[in-house]
Amino acid sequence: MYTYLLLLIPVFLFLLIGIKIVRPTERGLIERLGKYAHFAGSGFHWIIPVIDRIFIVNVTEQMVDAEPQEIITNDNLNTSVDARSISE
Repeated sequence: MYTYLLLLIPVFLFLLIGIKIVRPTERGLIERLGKYAHFAGSGFHWIIPVIDRIFIVNVTEQMVDAEPQEIITNDNLNTSVDARSISE
């Protein structure tokens, strides 16, 4: 009886370690043996713990301040471009 228990506990822990959850605002990149395997969308995923690695990346939009820039148009005129959003 105890030998079955000693065999089942490591297998159960191995299976638990491989459980990964990717949130809806994230995306996961799965590598198998250091080489790209596939992307993981949001949800529940199981990876092989020793062979696979998952890198989770946040893909939400983030605000960035952009400074006004001077550009030259097709007809060789100088103009300034400002990328700020308008809030009313």
